[in-house]
Amino acid sequence: MIFACSGIPLPRGNDELLLTRFVTSAHLVRAFKVYRNRDDKFRVEVRLPDNITTDGFLGLYDDDIAIVTCLGLFDVCPIDLNLKEKPAAPSCPGDSLLAAGRAFVSSNLMTMHGSPCEVCDSTWIPDDQRMLKAVLGGPLIQKDASFIGLIYDFYDHGDGIVRYSFLSLELLCERLDHFEIFNPKHHFREYLLPKGVSSIVPSGFMRTINRIRSYGYPMPPPLVLEFNGRLLNRFEEHFGDLLAWKGYPYGHPISPPNERVWGQLPKQVVTDISRRVVSLASFDGRGVRSFACTGLLIKWHGSKTIRTVILTSASLVRSEDNIDKNLRIEVFLPPNQCGSGTLEFYNLNYNIAIISVKKNFIAVRAEDIFVEYVEKPSQKVVSIGRDTIHGLLMASTGEVKPSNKGSKVKCKDVRVSTCKIKKAGIGGPLINFDGNYVGMNFYDESGVTPFLPKHNIAQTLRGVINIPLPSERQFYSTTYIGNKIILDYRWPVPKPYWYHGALDVDRYHVPMLPGRHLD
Repeated sequence: MIFACSGIPLPRGNDELLLTRFVTSAHLVRAFKVYRNRDDKFRVEVRLPDNITTDGFLGLYDDDIAIVTCLGLFDVCPIDLNLKEKPAAPSCPGDSLLAAGRAFVSSNLMTMHGSPCEVCDSTWIPDDQRMLKAVLGGPLIQKDASFIGLIYDFYDHGDGIVRYSFLSLELLCERLDHFEIFNPKHHFREYLLPKGVSSIVPSGFMRTINRIRSYGYPMPPPLVLEFNGRLLNRFEEHFGDLLAWKGYPYGHPISPPNERVWGQLPKQVVTDISRRVVSLASFDGRGVRSFACTGLLIKWHGSKTIRTVILTSASLVRSEDNIDKNLRIEVFLPPNQCGSGTLEFYNLNYNIAIISVKKNFIAVRAEDIFVEYVEKPSQKVVSIGRDTIHGLLMASTGEVKPSNKGSKVKCKDVRVSTCKIKKAGIGGPLINFDGNYVGMNFYDESGVTPFLPKHNIAQTLRGVINIPLPSERQFYSTTYIGNKIILDYRWPVPKPYWYHGALDVDRYHVPMLPGRHLD
């Protein structure tokens, strides 16, 4: 046992899951952080008044208090936070107040007598001048058992007088309300911690948290990781029928039984797609990923050198209505061709970008988007994407709709298909079953897949396709192409968010937490 203190049970909130919460001193958090071991198996254990012990989950905290949550409803008497029904009489210097705490090992209830400090507000001085950790997180009460506040700290200014700091009941209620303890947000889209409040990284999840940070995802709200919550709208989400590249070392990818696309396409089309569809990712100066999507290798007729040129979505480097030219771009074509990308051209109206790779990729079959073909009405189409982690090809089928109804994209030239894709498919090609290029896919979580038709892309690039790339010139400068920016055009990309299903998980299958106890 590293540290022990007391806690006060709180009233049950509005959660659908059966939870028992305790408020305690932030000293527990500080001890947790100091002694957290490298194998990340530190535990918090709660001993209840009936001497039963259970696992506790340390979550929200600030400089003074912390919240510990247990799974299940236990036989505890929560504090009455209703100030109007039972207001406590104000304490005065000289009044006798009682501090209570519970010893963890013996489970004995411990008390200390003292009185309010005459000089400092919200301060209590014990009669016996002991620094007793067991009362940290415990209640300060009057003789009639009226709750005065929660003890959260002790100190000695060097004058030989031990003092205890406490939060009054009124301030404690305000703090818990600020923590959103009793009115949690069940929908965690764009969740932010309350100002001045932090959340501890749960035991066993340090590597997971570090990976989440490196991917640029939002941090999970309290208890979401511990109770099997999910991160939605990730770049790593697959769609459709998966196709591994030759030599793929991780086994045969499993696709849904109703998604069998690659076998319907001519072998030559599959080969061409596998050699011209790449995955891209952008990173900020700290190495944190900003965006990930799919791109299509295209022929650039005006290039003086042999460079690999990629057509993709400007969302890769876009921040609202601006382009972040400081992002680092990485390009991957399985099985082992990688390169650093350079932003050459972009158009924000159509949300397209041209990326080049100085290193010439070999054995590729770049698409010539200026080749015309006869478009068939109501044609069946295939949306293609490239997995951002392992480079798996993804494909789903659908039909082109006669209008763009249902799409959240605000652009008059956008059309939609019934193909089902995910975020990784943004920037990927839409083709017909003959392998002809139809347009570029986008994703807006609308149930249909918006795409920019090929002729709009070709028209935008026609003025620059026969000139050298900006990076091939003496003075490099990323170039905006096309017409003046139309402010009404919008290309929304669904943001990742955490989902916990109102924490409605099977409470009998919470994993055991091995390791030492932090009580």
